[in-house]
Amino acid sequence: MIERMDLLRTLAARRTDEIVVMTMTTTLQWPLVSKHELDFDFLAFGMGHAGDFGLGLALARPELKTIVLKGDGGLLMCLGSLATMGRYAPGNLLVLLMENRIYEMVGSQSLPPRTDFTALARAAGIEGGGATGKGKVERIEAIDAFEKALPRLLTEEGPHFVVLPVS
Repeated sequence: MIERMDLLRTLAARRTDEIVVMTMTTTLQWPLVSKHELDFDFLAFGMGHAGDFGLGLALARPELKTIVLKGDGGLLMCLGSLATMGRYAPGNLLVLLMENRIYEMVGSQSLPPRTDFTALARAAGIEGGGATGKGKVERIEAIDAFEKALPRLLTEEGPHFVVLPVS
């Protein structure tokens, strides 16, 4: 399990000119570690839709990596976004799914216990997607593994969908 602020600090330390789209709880936490002109706070525009917005930015700005900081409850509210990501699969898209297994913003109710976000992303076609077929879905469970993977995730052709269990 990764402490969410440790994850955000690690990402902010390595981030250069990538677009970062955040939503829900992350809109309160990311600004504590990043103040960048390419930060997009997506809270006011629709719970669960940061992935859609990030996908649009990635397609519109293929020269920039687009990072989406998304929660698992928000993803369940907008599962269709995974199918669209799988369909278009831009190589510059990196989705970091923060999995805390609760609907945090609406009362902390538990998510369905058997929901497998890596399986959902693979079934949507993200893995093996992209112009070069290099899309990848993975799960990273420790901060040191995230630190090690981050340089690859920021430079390698994607799309990438990474599930990160957070507290």
